Amino acid sequence: MAMAGWRRCDRCRRVLPGAEFDGDATTCRACLTLPVRAGRMTSAVTRTRTAPRQAAAPPAPSGPRPALLGVVGSGDLEIRERRARRAALETLAVSHPEEFGLILRDARLVEGLRPASIPDDPAEG
Repeated sequence: MAMAGWRRCDRCRRVLPGAEFDGDATTCRACLTLPVRAGRMTSAVTRTRTAPRQAAAPPAPSGPRPALLGVVGSGDLEIRERRARRAALETLAVSHPEEFGLILRDARLVEGLRPASIPDDPAEG
């Protein structure tokens, strides 16, 4: 048989010899005599299940974050050391503002920064 004698059935999509078809029909005899099976030509559907939605977390309060002072173990050792130093400097600045201002001014000058808005010598007035 020549290649022209083969045709594809429109229903089952098989390639069959021309003798399996009635004249110019596009459906083979087997498909015409058998009942159509449901779902044969349907496309595959994939369903995914998602976890049920949980209530959204409340939004973080706006503004500056509260200090983590007094919270043991929050952050690594270097961060906790810097936090302790900053707390000590803030306490020193409150308890001795004049001396702290002079020390800060001198440190800024050594670093090549502009002096802060602290008077040169509070004793000179």
